[in-house]
Amino acid sequence: MPGNERGRVRVGVLGGRGTGSLVLPGAGRIGRALDIVKAWLAAGMATEIAAFELALVVPVFLGLGVIAYFAAPDEPDLLVPLISTLALAAAAVALRRRWWLHVGLVCVAATGAGFCSAKLRTLGVAAPQLSRSLSGNVTGLVLSLEARLGGSARVIIRPASMEGLAADAMPGKIRLTLRKVGDLEAGDSITIKAVMRPPPPPALPGGYDFARDAFFDGIGAVGFAAGKIAPAAAPVEPTRAEAFNIWIDNQRNRLTRRIVEAVPGENGAIAASQVTGKRGQIPGDANDALRASGLYHVVSISGLHMALFAGGLFALIRALLALSRRIVLYRGAKELAALLSLLPAAAYTLFSGAEVATVRSFLMTAIVLLAVALGRSAITRRNVALAASFILLTTPEQLLGPSFQMSFAAVAMLVTAHDVWNRRRRMQFATMWERAIASGLTLLLAMMLTTLVASLATAPFSAYHFHRLTLQSLVSNLVATPIVSFLMMPLALLAVIAEPFGYGALFWQAMGWSVGLFMQVARHVATWPGSDLVLPQFSSLALCLFSLALVLLTIMRSRLAVFALMPLSFGVAVAAVASTPVAILGANGHAALVRKGDSLTSLAERSDAFAVQQWLLAMGDRRKPDDPGLVEQRQCDKEGCSAPIEGGDVFMLDRTVNAAEEDCGHVSVLAGTFAIGTSCAGEGIVLNRDMIQAAGSMAIYADPPAREGQAARWRVVTARDSGASRPWAPLPASKAKAAVIAAAPATAPDSSMDTTVQNDDD
Repeated sequence: MPGNERGRVRVGVLGGRGTGSLVLPGAGRIGRALDIVKAWLAAGMATEIAAFELALVVPVFLGLGVIAYFAAPDEPDLLVPLISTLALAAAAVALRRRWWLHVGLVCVAATGAGFCSAKLRTLGVAAPQLSRSLSGNVTGLVLSLEARLGGSARVIIRPASMEGLAADAMPGKIRLTLRKVGDLEAGDSITIKAVMRPPPPPALPGGYDFARDAFFDGIGAVGFAAGKIAPAAAPVEPTRAEAFNIWIDNQRNRLTRRIVEAVPGENGAIAASQVTGKRGQIPGDANDALRASGLYHVVSISGLHMALFAGGLFALIRALLALSRRIVLYRGAKELAALLSLLPAAAYTLFSGAEVATVRSFLMTAIVLLAVALGRSAITRRNVALAASFILLTTPEQLLGPSFQMSFAAVAMLVTAHDVWNRRRRMQFATMWERAIASGLTLLLAMMLTTLVASLATAPFSAYHFHRLTLQSLVSNLVATPIVSFLMMPLALLAVIAEPFGYGALFWQAMGWSVGLFMQVARHVATWPGSDLVLPQFSSLALCLFSLALVLLTIMRSRLAVFALMPLSFGVAVAAVASTPVAILGANGHAALVRKGDSLTSLAERSDAFAVQQWLLAMGDRRKPDDPGLVEQRQCDKEGCSAPIEGGDVFMLDRTVNAAEEDCGHVSVLAGTFAIGTSCAGEGIVLNRDMIQAAGSMAIYADPPAREGQAARWRVVTARDSGASRPWAPLPASKAKAAVIAAAPATAPDSSMDTTVQNDDD
């Protein structure tokens, strides 16, 4: 019967005189399901091809080129990459009629452009850096000053002379910490005795590279003052650009002092940070509460502040222009208001310090305002891509920092969510009350979705760079954002306007009250159980997979965007199985953090507290460096310190050669900041002076043995390639190669132990 053949497949079988048939139950449903999937894929691909925008893809390949440059083990040349990029660009223009070939050539050319932009940027900012620690008198010009708690300050100085250094070896800028400032201001020429050293390398492999950022900021040395400040014998004349920046910095400092005088304590310090960008006087416990509650982004002038400032100013100017009938009818009040808002937004950027995040936020805001002035859609993915492309071509080093990654991840996903939101079916309401209630609920829902989308988009980058996940940030931002938007920022604007007329104190005090409300939210949420989750460090591969998922969600317009779940899932899996090091050794060779099971032991002094804090977070531990539990298993004497280590016997950090000779053959890992000869070969894993100086900080892993009965295999991951030299990480002249002397632990001798050394530049 025909009805019995539904859902079956007849398979002919040749044999004998006739043809038989084999019926497979359910095969028809599988076929229909496959047809549905094929149709869904075909429709999705047709939608993607029709909606494809090359501008959205260009910044992705620019970023790949930037990453390729910074990941290079040796400093690349410029000529061949530049010629290749120009040739590819010319070919892309010539073959623009062949769509697929044109798109492919543009993508490859964009990769080359990102590579070349990073190389050109490196050449443009190159300046001498200290190669060793140095102590002596420094004479120079104070370019900027930021007051800190307790009367101290951090200053940037352009040196005119440095004791012990020739003029051509002097860094372009040095950063010093001063214990007492007195009446020192930017623009003063001073002489001071300082203890300086090269900008420090990453505290751990894969961690924040201060030396690289300092290189691109022109800072070639950091340190602290070791004597009193004295006026220079001859004044150091600033350039025109320096004179302008000095004037801006002095105005910022004066306004900061004015705000702190009107509103003492943490409320005044946070209020000042919203206006001048000076955050040095915010207490440490306030910073901790802001981080734990997911509200620390508020004290950094970035997208939120720029949007509120420029948006509020745009609305005010447009309302004033609406008073003129001629402008409304013939000039376009909205377009003119957008143009008139650009200059104040630029002034706010300069006055707040023009930091990286602030400049980036202004650039994106300027693109939006120009789009409004030209009558184009303001909130589009194309505008986000344009801003990202501009930054990657001008300051490509920003791509490697958390600020760029988190801000563009949040903005890209918010714009994508905005597109989806605009396509929703709108309901019609008859009465005014219904419309009012609907508008209120819509606003509340939009705020919740905005916070949720931004939090989810930035979570992987926060976990990678800061090892933190603020689980309650949705609640804290939902409550705190209206305080910032409708109280803090409007009061700040009114206070700035009233300040020249002598009425600023009243508004500063009102703003301080609103900051108090904001901090109550932060401190309350920070006390909730599990509000701040500390995660162990995971690999950059997981971060790349998370980034790929965000890129797919941003670019794809059809339901094929569901494929973004694949790299997202793989990223979660890779992050979940990340191994935890058994020890981390600092770049100076004098401090380490050692793990055995769940127990951590710190072999460090108070001066290494910052590095130890980074190590604890990377291990998934929220304790402070001065926690008594970190020294319970430490054994120290004048010649060194030891601690038990996972997968072996003892981790020994020696201070003398004699101690190292005695410990050879008796410990699993031996480290020291001196030359350890080959006499230790075959008696354990040894990290000597040459490797520490060339490779920087190191993470040691105890991998499972290859075969049962064998000892654990040691694996050393370094922050830098021990044989490579980059402008921000030059290889010491006397250290061409670092040595790692490795063998089996003394507790389980085995000549087959596998010891490897890996590198993680970024």
